[in-house]
Amino acid sequence: MIPLQIQLKNFLSYGPEPQTIDFKQYHLICLSGKNGHGKSALLDAITWAIWGQARKTSGNSKADQGLLHLGQKHMFVILEFEVNGQHYRVRREYVHTKSKPFASLDFGIKQDGDKFTHLTDKTIKATQLKIEKTIGITYDAFSNSTFLRQGQSNEFSKKSPKERKDILGNILQLQEFEDQKKIAQQHAKKLLLQYNTQVSIQHRIETELEELSSTPEQYKKVQAEIKTLSSTKKNLIEQHKELLIKKNKLEEEQKQHKELLQQQAIVQKNLNQTKQSIEKIALIWHQTDKQAARSNEKELKKRQEALQESIQKSNKALQEKLILKDEYVQIKEKLNALLKDEESKQNKKYNDINIEFIKEQEQLTQIIKQQKLEQATMSTLSEEIKAITIDIESINKEIQNNQKTITQYHQHEQEFETTKYQYQKLGVQGTLLKQKLNEVQSKINESSHQKICSLCQQIVNEESKESIKQSLSIEQTNIEKTVESLKEQATPLKKKFHKQYELLQQYKKDHEHSINITVQQEQLVKQLNKTKQQQSELQKTISQQEKQKEQCLKKAEKLKKDLTKQADIEKNITGLESVKSLRQQLSIIEQKAKKLGYNQQEHQKLEQELLEVNKQLDSYDNNIKNISEQADRKAQLFALFKAAQENTFQLQAIDTKLQQYKQENTQVNSIQELEQNLLKQEKKVEQEQADLLVLKGSLEQKQKKQNTLTKELNSLSKEVKTLHQELVDYQEIAKALGKDGIQALLIEQAIPEIEQEANKVLARLTHNQTQIFIESLRDLKKGGSKETLDIKISDSYGIRDYELFSGGEAFRIDFALRIGISKLLARKAGTTLQTIFIDEGFGSQDEEGLQLMMDNIYKVQDEFAKVIIVSHLPEMKEQFPVQFIVEKKRSGSTISIIEQG
Repeated sequence: MIPLQIQLKNFLSYGPEPQTIDFKQYHLICLSGKNGHGKSALLDAITWAIWGQARKTSGNSKADQGLLHLGQKHMFVILEFEVNGQHYRVRREYVHTKSKPFASLDFGIKQDGDKFTHLTDKTIKATQLKIEKTIGITYDAFSNSTFLRQGQSNEFSKKSPKERKDILGNILQLQEFEDQKKIAQQHAKKLLLQYNTQVSIQHRIETELEELSSTPEQYKKVQAEIKTLSSTKKNLIEQHKELLIKKNKLEEEQKQHKELLQQQAIVQKNLNQTKQSIEKIALIWHQTDKQAARSNEKELKKRQEALQESIQKSNKALQEKLILKDEYVQIKEKLNALLKDEESKQNKKYNDINIEFIKEQEQLTQIIKQQKLEQATMSTLSEEIKAITIDIESINKEIQNNQKTITQYHQHEQEFETTKYQYQKLGVQGTLLKQKLNEVQSKINESSHQKICSLCQQIVNEESKESIKQSLSIEQTNIEKTVESLKEQATPLKKKFHKQYELLQQYKKDHEHSINITVQQEQLVKQLNKTKQQQSELQKTISQQEKQKEQCLKKAEKLKKDLTKQADIEKNITGLESVKSLRQQLSIIEQKAKKLGYNQQEHQKLEQELLEVNKQLDSYDNNIKNISEQADRKAQLFALFKAAQENTFQLQAIDTKLQQYKQENTQVNSIQELEQNLLKQEKKVEQEQADLLVLKGSLEQKQKKQNTLTKELNSLSKEVKTLHQELVDYQEIAKALGKDGIQALLIEQAIPEIEQEANKVLARLTHNQTQIFIESLRDLKKGGSKETLDIKISDSYGIRDYELFSGGEAFRIDFALRIGISKLLARKAGTTLQTIFIDEGFGSQDEEGLQLMMDNIYKVQDEFAKVIIVSHLPEMKEQFPVQFIVEKKRSGSTISIIEQG
């Protein structure tokens, strides 16, 4: 059972607002959140929807009422799930009323697109049985195999041996053997009532035995041919295995090739970054040397003093102008800061638009690549549909051509059965006449010695004897004439019978061939429908990609226009009102200064020179600091040069390795062609085997018929003995189908499989330090043995009982056992593993144990269709690609999905 989607309302912590959770597109899921927020409640909703049971409520007379959200009266859970490729939906509802609570259960299967066909029965109990039959497992077996409930991971380990056997019996579906046992018992009763005398038709049996005389020779020949084909098939399989080994090796080399390419890209990127760092540090290093050469502190100070002197003289006469100058400087600084700030904002906006534009272009490129792949797949599917359609048309023509042959076969079969009936009828009449003739001859012989009439008890004289003998002779002659007449009728009828039989065998071969090609037609039609469905789904995907492509193009065009508009930063800044206002203030100050009549240019020149000298003096201090850091920069450059050299050496080594994988694609294609040829040969051999097996079955049926006919020639006592033996056989079958027979044997056979699978997982969890043993028999102190199902665990301290292990060790053992039982369940169902649920339990593990558990979950995840883990531990949930975050709010629990890549 694979959960696809669940919708729930007023179930435990989930409130009146319906919550819908979609599992379809996720494989490995972690349900995380605080304790009591509703993680386990989501798993309870799944089990309640399917089995009507949830943790802490089974066995309670008012179980459903206990699941209601506080203060609510109506709850429902709708679960969509998949079993053996079929999509099902179950809806379970409960309404609490003052008088009598109301419950309902609906079940359906998805057909004809998105429509569900109802499978609901008349009662909830009958519908529940139908759901469990569909899933193939009870709640008890589910909770002891693929569902590790919170605090109950040891549920299977803690049960008694008898309860464990019952659980395994449920998983192995041993109830079917009980049903077959009842059928065998009923059949045995019927056999007691079937003691009927049958008359053997000797002539018919001899004729049919003559026809079947060549059957053993044909049977040996077919067996020899089957043996030869089996040997051929075995050789082909061995060749296929060797080819797969080569193929896997080449695929592994391809994988290494890809890894080397990725590694090459990473090293190249590191090398480029290192070179950029070298250029940046080298530039600072050279600039610092130039600045140090240009700086001269004494000259600057002298020049500063001279300028200050000139300015002080000018300030006396130009005090008013200096005041205006101060205002001018303040406004100028404010304007410069504003311009700088606006320029930074405009640059940031431009960069943001540019980044978004690049992202859209990358997304567009990915969509175009994906489109090309999908279109190639579409072309392949079209070719497949075309080829299958041609095959179907060819088969349809052959079926139409064979229609006449089928009609002729049925006509000849009917004629053959008519002739056969007539011939057997003559044989029966002849047998009865012969018996009557023997009786007449016996009477003639008896009449010669008979002295007293058997009818009237009178003495028979010679005259009477002669009269009786004469009458019997006349009757004997009449019977003999009738027998001769029957022989004359039977002779041509026998020839006709043999001729019709030979002709019927010829038509029978044509008829069997017609049946085979009809089966091929049905298979091809199924394959055609499946391929068309894939093509339709692919077409939808291509249409969606086309829409995405158009959206990306529109968005990219808009971003391109925005970039063009944003590129003229200076124009955008100049148009700002704040900039215009400050520049207007500067203009007013300049006009006032002109009215004063002072030489503004000379004054500004002195001020500018002074500012320049001050800046040079300030930068001198910075130059001193930069010079002191030159040694560090030199060390950094040396380290970066060394790193760049190492990256270069790595790239050269990777290039050398990449040369080894040039011919791998050609080899893979060659192996794939060989594999296709082998598969075709295997298919041909399998078809020939199937044909021979059909012929063998036919010959076996003939041999059985031959044996049966031979037995019918024996006396009635042998038939009675056969019936008695059959009765004994059915009694033995009934006994063998019981709990002490095949059922016990199947459980015993399943135990090694559970042990093997559990120990594989446990070996990884304990570094090969721990192993599980499951004992099916226990030696008694008084001698003999007793059937049981005990669990023993061996570690570095020896063999110990399960109860003697710590909580963390016990959880690992329980986890391994559940994996083993889950695989047994999947094998019995004839499918891959479906879904495994693990509800907490990781808190018992230390840091190493948690990592081992996580590693094993990743290793076994491919063996399951879906893995759902419940955990609130940060060390666990952060390692999952998908988290379902459960949060409890005032209105009820809600779920949000986080994909971590």
